[in-house]
Amino acid sequence: MRVGDGSMPLVLSCLHPDRDGRRDDQDLSAVRRDTGRDSIGMNAVIISVGDELISGQTVDTNSAYLARRLAGMGIVTTAHQTVGDDRPSIAAAIKSAAEAADLVVVTGGLGPTADDLTRQAVAEAMGTTLATNAQCLAEIEEFFGRLGRTMVPANRIQAMIPLGAEPLANKVGTAPGIAARVVGKPVFVLPGVPVEMEWMFDNAVVPRLDRRAGIVLYHTVHTFGKGESDIASGILDLMDRGRNPTVGTTVAGGMVTLRIISRAANPQEARLAIQDTVDQLRRRLGAMVVGEGEETMASAVGLLLRQRKQTLAVAESCTGGMIAEMITAAAGASDYFLGGVIAYANGVKTQLLSVPRSMLETHGAVSEPAALALAEGCRKLLACDWAIGITGIAGPGGGSESKPVGLVYIGLAGPAGTKAYRHVIPGNRATIRLRASLTAMNHLRLALLGEPDL
Repeated sequence: MRVGDGSMPLVLSCLHPDRDGRRDDQDLSAVRRDTGRDSIGMNAVIISVGDELISGQTVDTNSAYLARRLAGMGIVTTAHQTVGDDRPSIAAAIKSAAEAADLVVVTGGLGPTADDLTRQAVAEAMGTTLATNAQCLAEIEEFFGRLGRTMVPANRIQAMIPLGAEPLANKVGTAPGIAARVVGKPVFVLPGVPVEMEWMFDNAVVPRLDRRAGIVLYHTVHTFGKGESDIASGILDLMDRGRNPTVGTTVAGGMVTLRIISRAANPQEARLAIQDTVDQLRRRLGAMVVGEGEETMASAVGLLLRQRKQTLAVAESCTGGMIAEMITAAAGASDYFLGGVIAYANGVKTQLLSVPRSMLETHGAVSEPAALALAEGCRKLLACDWAIGITGIAGPGGGSESKPVGLVYIGLAGPAGTKAYRHVIPGNRATIRLRASLTAMNHLRLALLGEPDL
């Protein structure tokens, strides 16, 4: 995989004419003065406004869109902030963000209702008042006219702009945006409706931003086998916040992911810097590195099986088909995955996979002998090169002092024989099943690589 693939491209367009055909040279030079930097290093804070966001009733997709677009222009978003529909809180957030960053982008709160208070908050942060903009009012009236509707008086407030600020055209809705300055920093205020926000950002904000900011590329490296603190202890120097590229860690989906952020003057420099960091991570972490970017544990296992022209089948008890689902989620899994058996009941284990009933009575279904028998029975039944057998106690009940909740046995049958692994996985039922599935596939991955268990 080439590092940097899928990242936002460097934006190369220059000044665009505004609505009156004039170029926004004044706005652009102002942003340049605000950054105080000749090339790389501009940063931004994104503020989302709305009680519906605070309460969790609506998911904020605007911030993700804006952060991606800004990164493509070399502008790093240092914070996302969500504020409810409260004028003093919005004003304080805008002023604080302007003091901390080179650029502030605000979305939401520009509608015509009583709880749309962002324009008033911007005026407060600027230390000014609102005034009706005649051109904005005419455009809003024209918008309703095109729809064959009469504009209600409440919509007049959308034509009110803080004195000293400029309106931003909205060709897909009624609310104009606002281009303002707070504590000398550029602040762009956009509607909360995603389609309106995206159109306004691309057509009214982007032309005002400095193209000299360079580019920012993101890349991820996925690891498995040790915890986040153990991973971080081996790469502390790469995680230095003053370093470029910067490396950070996050835990998601049962894996520790390393996020690499590279800031450079052009895409080639950024990609080379990322590749150098990836190479260092691989050297230090070795077999703990599962993949990069969109790669998953299942796709990594699949690639190894395909390269070796080998096949896999699974016999699952506590995971209930989760391993098979992960394996088949990867495109082309039919090249190496033959199928599986969900052997939840003991009768299925004995009848389909030839697990001895006497063994289950002696050791129990959750035991090392059972995991070995599941793997061996599956390999024989489906005539595959590799077979995983897994059994455990996912909880929340069913555990005991000798067999606690989270106890999982994994059997791995392959060309060289069968081996069992014992794990006690903490967490709730969903976490135990997920980590058990990943752990089973990781044992197979390491066996395919000829690596020792971590």
